[in-house]
Amino acid sequence: LKVTKYRNGDNIDNIDNITTNSDWTSNTSGAYGVYNNDATTYLDSYGLLYNWYAVDNSSNICPEGWHVPTRDEYDVLSTYLGGNSVAGGKMKETGTDHWNSPNTGADNESGFTARGGGLRYGANGTYGNKKRFTWIWSGTSSGGNAYYRRLQYNSADFNEYNGSKNNGFSVRCLED
Repeated sequence: LKVTKYRNGDNIDNIDNITTNSDWTSNTSGAYGVYNNDATTYLDSYGLLYNWYAVDNSSNICPEGWHVPTRDEYDVLSTYLGGNSVAGGKMKETGTDHWNSPNTGADNESGFTARGGGLRYGANGTYGNKKRFTWIWSGTSSGGNAYYRRLQYNSADFNEYNGSKNNGFSVRCLED
């Protein structure tokens, strides 16, 4: 996803693309960033990284007729693709243009075409792990944290985790 406005046309966060690391870590409203604050190099290939507050906003980050998948919906996808130990490979783009080698298990059988978009760390606002990992938000939270899935260059796994809502992760939308 690489939208800068919610479905209703409102900007995601009133300060839009937060480029200052300390502003990112202290923000508790919807926000986005492009990897290393370099839209020319990374926007088209990897999209934007959003904090969970953008995912959870009542104005909806996904277009009309779409939503951010819940953790249960990601479970259904993973099961359909053969389970967490192989589903990630079936979701990753093949080759090493957008993943480090060896890009284990990548065959993109699902057509999901995940790329190693990295993340923005919630704790310090810095970017990291491009081509090594991609983190994808779910629409499900648990207290001060939210659930997400991770794909990585050296594994076919599609495991679930629970972490800080201030992290900047990718978002994929599911058709209603």
